[in-house]
Order: sequence, then structure tokens, then C-alpha cells
Amino acid sequence: MRIVSTSLLFWADGMTVAPGLVFVHPRVRTDAGLLAHEAVHCRQMREVGLLRFWWFYFTCPAFRLWAEVEAYRVSLRHQPSGVRHFARALAHGYLLRITPAQAESLLRG
Repeated sequence: MRIVSTSLLFWADGMTVAPGLVFVHPRVRTDAGLLAHEAVHCRQMREVGLLRFWWFYFTCPAFRLWAEVEAYRVSLRHQPSGVRHFARALAHGYLLRITPAQAESLLRG
């Protein structure tokens, strides 16, 4: 996985563009939890296919929810105390129409 650190990524801490290419903001470039989260998206893209992944991610909220819950659960292994922070990010940052409480329940799975 190639990691590109760029301050041009201002709307998120990290973003997986393709199975082997991740952009991260410089302030989090060494965050193991974030890198593990993005590695999950790399694997998802390999398994689903790059174009299919992005199509479903942008057009299907259920797919987007599945992808992010799986990735945030890996983030939680690195930062268990961050569950409420991750739940708020999941509830408010992905156009999923879920509450932070629902997101937290999904993350705790």
C-alpha cells in the first residue's frame, strides 16, 4: 500500500483511492489505526473490484455503511476508547441517515 501524505486532503484524515494507493493528511500519517482502516478499504477494493467498489460506495448507502463499519471496527482495535468519536464520524460524515447511537451499536457489533 503506497501512502501519499498531502495537506490537499482537507475533508478527511485519509482516503483510499485504489487498492494500493492511500492519501492521508500529514497530521495523521503515522496513525496506525487510520492506516489499518485504509488497508481494509484497499482489501475491499481488491475483492469487489475498483470500479464496482466506487460505484456501490457512491450509489448504495447500505454498501457504504458495510464498508465503513468494517473499516472502523479495525480502527477500534487500535483505539478502543475512540468508539464514540468513530460513531459520530460514521453517523455524520457519510450521508448514511443513522444516529451516533445506531453507529456505535454497529461498531460494537
